[in-house]
Amino acid sequence: MSARRWTNALVAAFALASVSACGGTGDPPPAGPASPPVDASKPASTAAAQPAPSAPESAAAPEGSAAPVASATPDASATQTPAPAASAPDTGGCPAGMVRIKGGSFKLAAVKQQVTVKDYCLDVNLVTTDQYAACVQSKKCNDAAVKVCDPSTYGAEGKGNLPMICVDFTQATAYCKAQDKRLPTGEEWEWAARGGPEGWSYPWGNEAPADQLCWSGKTKREGPCPIGSFPAGASPQGVLDLAGNVFEWTTTGNDAVSTARFGRGGSWKDKGDEVKTGKTAVFKTTYRCGFLGIRCATSAP
Repeated sequence: MSARRWTNALVAAFALASVSACGGTGDPPPAGPASPPVDASKPASTAAAQPAPSAPESAAAPEGSAAPVASATPDASATQTPAPAASAPDTGGCPAGMVRIKGGSFKLAAVKQQVTVKDYCLDVNLVTTDQYAACVQSKKCNDAAVKVCDPSTYGAEGKGNLPMICVDFTQATAYCKAQDKRLPTGEEWEWAARGGPEGWSYPWGNEAPADQLCWSGKTKREGPCPIGSFPAGASPQGVLDLAGNVFEWTTTGNDAVSTARFGRGGSWKDKGDEVKTGKTAVFKTTYRCGFLGIRCATSAP
């Protein structure tokens, strides 16, 4: 398959497999009540997205989006798989706070296309508000418009250990770069979330989600949870919060000139299949949401 045909196939399949995304830009919010949700596709009752307030002319939905439908899920047995026993993460020579993810080949859940990823390092935890604030203090990051979302965590007392949210793609990229890291690709993210060669539907196995993650499937939540609060939801490598809590920016987009990127993992708002490893959401690079955050990666040593 040519590179162009592969890109087109990836775009089409991910558009169909995506759930609703949020709106919002870096512009200051207008006076008055928050504007209604802006979806990347038709509204989905299981993933109603609440955007950050934005200027009226800048809240358009991403181009080429399609109505969400049930996405494909990773090739895995329907039999429930018990969560792996907790163990100390294998850093494999990766920087502190990261684990080595051994590479391999697999079929992307959405497009059933065989891909290969090399060994890489991935953050065990999502980036916290305190960590982002430290980057701002170092002048390597900026805090433009990071308080316009509902909810927001930046500058809020007692929320330093919550995921940093309300950041657009540029800010997420800059944060990882300041740590001598980068955002993961969509392929890298999915490989880690599915347990690598295990091919699970969730980071912990094939068992239906319940108390393994921060989501609204059992009790409706009003915001994200402190990072690492759900060790039962860890991947085999010990990576936490890959399902639920907040969507995570990846570098995979519609095409080379797209203004959209894929967010992965579902969020605290979700209560259905959105938290499966095969699900994606489409976010314009200018979007910022109260359920979209950062996890960094880097090439393995």
